[in-house]
Amino acid sequence: MSSAAFTSTTRTALGVLVDKEARRVGSRTVAYEYVAQRVGTSASWIRKFLAESNEVKEPRITLFLNIRAAYAQLCERVESDNRADELKLRILRGEINAVDQSIDQEITSEIQPLARE
Repeated sequence: MSSAAFTSTTRTALGVLVDKEARRVGSRTVAYEYVAQRVGTSASWIRKFLAESNEVKEPRITLFLNIRAAYAQLCERVESDNRADELKLRILRGEINAVDQSIDQEITSEIQPLARE
């Protein structure tokens, strides 16, 4: 991977971490602080890196590894949440189908006597 691709990929992952955290806490400034603590750098460095400022260089390998690990954990958490939501929806769909069948049976049983008359 080229240096430019490495930097771009790292920037994208870090941006996703900040965006997700900002939605969770309701403040982008607080999100920078939380993500900075998590990956082992300063909120200022993150802001500058995401803004592609010339003041900051490519992340050192240890910082990249921390960002990668935090991003992987975020992905796993999102996937886990999605699996839980899918299970809840399948259960609800089953309950709705059971209600539908019950209503259909009730309607059918009411219509049959009328058809005989």
